[in-house]
Amino acid sequence: MKAVIQNEFGDANVLFYTEIEIPKIHEKEVLIKTEYTSVNYADIKKRMGNKGEGKFPLTLGLDVAGTIEEVAEGSPFSVGDRVIAFPEDGSYAEYVVANEQLVFRIPDSLSFKQAATAPTVSILAYILIHEIGQVRTTDTIVIHSAAGGVGSMLVQLAKQAGVKRIIGTVGNLNKEGYVKI
Repeated sequence: MKAVIQNEFGDANVLFYTEIEIPKIHEKEVLIKTEYTSVNYADIKKRMGNKGEGKFPLTLGLDVAGTIEEVAEGSPFSVGDRVIAFPEDGSYAEYVVANEQLVFRIPDSLSFKQAATAPTVSILAYILIHEIGQVRTTDTIVIHSAAGGVGSMLVQLAKQAGVKRIIGTVGNLNKEGYVKI
């Protein structure tokens, strides 16, 4: 199968489009044929070595939208199910393995392309606004890094929730990948 991997930290030039083995599933895992994946800011930080250590070769990618190709015995999923998932070993590949607890069916009315735009940033933003922050229309909220993926989604969800005063901050990244205000 084809995958995008890296063997060292660095800029986009460390990424290689290459042939690797299709991963094997274990108990409580599924194999997913990738239709779409997303590029998240966390992927860029990881590629550059600014997000913990990496075990090379490394495949980036936090989320995937695709079709289940193989399931473990007793799985609640079936071959052919349309899903979004959060694979542990990256999503920049034709096939990925994900733990069943991190796999979610998507309705037929939702395209894979649409589904791939939502997982990481949208789910996190939703949890921050509605579960952790429990915002109300009378709240004033400050969103740091409002121009980033999660921040821009927080702004949209806060507006949708009727919050009247939303303050966003932005800054520039220095060469180490940190915000310089």
